[in-house]
Amino acid sequence: MPGDMPEDEARPRNGSDQPAERSSSRTLDARAPRLGRLVAGFTALLVLASVSVVSLSRFASATEDVLEQTKHDLKNSKHELQEAKDKYRAQTRKIRALQKVMNRLATRISRAEVEIQRIEIRLDKLQRQMVKLQVRAALLQAKLDERSREAYMSGGVPVLYVLTATSAADAASRMSFLTEMNRRDAVLAAKVRETTERVAQIEAEVVRGGQIVELKKRALEMDREELQRKMAESRRLAARVRGRIEQIQTEISLIRPFAMCPVDGPHAVSDNFGDPRPEPGGGFHWHQGNDIMSETGTPIVAPFDGVASVSRSFLGGLGVYVHGEYGYVYNAHLSELGTLGDVETGDVIGYVGSTGHSSGPHDHFEWHPENGKAVDPYAYLMLVCGVPV
Repeated sequence: MPGDMPEDEARPRNGSDQPAERSSSRTLDARAPRLGRLVAGFTALLVLASVSVVSLSRFASATEDVLEQTKHDLKNSKHELQEAKDKYRAQTRKIRALQKVMNRLATRISRAEVEIQRIEIRLDKLQRQMVKLQVRAALLQAKLDERSREAYMSGGVPVLYVLTATSAADAASRMSFLTEMNRRDAVLAAKVRETTERVAQIEAEVVRGGQIVELKKRALEMDREELQRKMAESRRLAARVRGRIEQIQTEISLIRPFAMCPVDGPHAVSDNFGDPRPEPGGGFHWHQGNDIMSETGTPIVAPFDGVASVSRSFLGGLGVYVHGEYGYVYNAHLSELGTLGDVETGDVIGYVGSTGHSSGPHDHFEWHPENGKAVDPYAYLMLVCGVPV
C-alpha cells in the first residue's frame, strides 16, 4: 500500500522529479554567498596590491628626487665653498703682495728721507762756507781796490821814488821794495780771483744740490701718496678677511717674541735697521730699529705682555717702552700716549705720530732681547705684520 511503503521508496528515483531539483537549488544557494565573498576578497587583494605597488613606486620616485636634489645641493655647496676658498686665497695673495709693495715703498721713503737730510746738511755747510768766502772776497777786493787807487793817485811816484835814491844801494833797495809791493798786489789779486771762483763753485754746487733735493722731495711725496693709496687698498682688503686675520693672529700669539704687530692698522715696515742717520748737530748714528709707517693717530699696541712706561727725548720725541719676558721694545715719535703700567698683548699704549727728530708719521720700533743691545726685528715683524697664508 502506498501508505505502507518506506519514505525513500515513495520518492521518485530519477533526477527529473521535483523534490530532487529543489534540493540541488538549495545547495547552490548556500554556496553562492561564500563564493561571492571569496571573489570580493580576491578583488580587494588585487586592488590593495595595485595601490601598494603604485604607492611604493611613487615613494621610490620621490626618494630618488630628494636624493638627486641633495646631491645637487651638495655639489653646489662644494662649488660655493671652493669659490669662497679661492676668493680668500686671492684676497690674501693680494694683501701679501700689497704688503711687500708697501714695505718696499716704506724702505725707499725712509732712505730717501735720510738722503735728503744728508744733502740738506751738506748744503747748509756749503752755504755757511760760501758766506765766509764772500766776506773774505769782499775784504780782499776792497784791499785790492785800495791798492789800485793808491797806484792811480801816485802816478809816476814809484819812478821818482827810485830816481831820488841817494845811492846805488838805496836805489836797489827801493827797487826791491817796489818789486815786493807789486808781488803782494799780484798775490792779493790772485787771492781775490781764487776766492771769487771758489764762491762761484760753491754757489753752483748749492744750486745743483737744491735742484736735487727738490727732485728727491717730489719723488718722496709721490712715494708717500702711493703708500697712502696702498694703505687704503690694504684696509679694504683686510676688512674682507678680518675674521681670518684675527684667527691667524691668535695662532701666532704662541710665536715669540712678538704676539702681534705693534701698529694696529694699515702700515708699511721699512727694512732700515743699521742705516746711517744724520743728527741735527752734525755727525750721524746707526739706526737701531725699523720704521713702521702709518697714518697719524693709528693705534700702537703692546706686542707682548709686560709693563709700559713713557719716554721723552730730543730725537725720539714722545715714546713708550714695554718691558716683558723677552726683553723690551721701544716705540718712538708717538703723537699721544695710551695705557701705561701693566699691559697685555694688544693693549693700546700710544698712537702713531711725528714728534722728535722725524720727517713724517711713523713708529720707530726697537727690540732689545734680554734688555741688551738692539737687534734687527724685521724678520720677526714679518711674522705678525701682514697676512700669512
